Amino acid sequence: MADGVEIINTLPEMSNGASGTSTIFTKPFPDVSKIEVFSGQNFRRWQEQVSTLLDMYGVAYALTTSKPDTSSSAKQIEDWIHTNKVCRHTMLSVLSNDLFDVYCSYKEAKEIWDSLILKYTAEDVVRQRFVIGKYYCWEMIEDKDIKIQINEYHKLLEDIKAENIVLPDEFVSELLIEKLLQSWTDYKQQLKHKHKQMSLPDVITHIIIEDTNRKECAAARAKALSAKANMIEDRPAPKRYEKKPDHKKNKSNFSCPSGPKPTFKKEKLLCLWKARSPCTSVQTQGEERQSS
Repeated sequence: MADGVEIINTLPEMSNGASGTSTIFTKPFPDVSKIEVFSGQNFRRWQEQVSTLLDMYGVAYALTTSKPDTSSSAKQIEDWIHTNKVCRHTMLSVLSNDLFDVYCSYKEAKEIWDSLILKYTAEDVVRQRFVIGKYYCWEMIEDKDIKIQINEYHKLLEDIKAENIVLPDEFVSELLIEKLLQSWTDYKQQLKHKHKQMSLPDVITHIIIEDTNRKECAAARAKALSAKANMIEDRPAPKRYEKKPDHKKNKSNFSCPSGPKPTFKKEKLLCLWKARSPCTSVQTQGEERQSS
């Protein structure tokens, strides 16, 4: 865009022979399509974007310079009129409708600029407290990617810098280490025992490498468990109603001989018992003597 502007600015006046008039190529207004419309939030960000854009076009001095008096040269007055017009148009183009209605009657860009600064930086102290509290209470969580959380930490640091709060590099890097997850306790202790003080970019690099290694190890373990589960599933399952061998029938050494079981009559058993019992035989002899 800058090269294109330079080419247009260096073009000479072109005359029209038929009408005798000349055409002058005017400088274009800055492209504000990438600047967020200001509606009362994030004023410092919007202020930085607008001032940087106007500075690239070499007209930012109109934000802090009033209209020259009559003692100034015509060239100075003409330059100020042009720069004031560019700055005023640029600021009004990136204001919300409500703010546009307020500032459209202002003729000087410096008046708009000073009014916005006075209005939206009056709560700097309150905002500083809010930013510091948000930075102090920020914590990492397990369910979010580590890179996204590091970007959040960077954003908090930028908010701290925007409030003109300067933090030592050692404090910033060590606090990030302290904010690591509970599952990273061993790694935190490892970083703390390093003799060389690491900067914030070095700490971030170490954390990203460690996170990558952990993810690779977790993926390898998951793959091994999946392979083991597939091996178990491939084994043939035993049949539910398969006939089991009867071990009682195989005990042939302790089985009774085959054939009908012997039966004994009651009288024969009684005779055998009497014949074998000595007391019974003596009693029988005595009874026989008495009868004779």
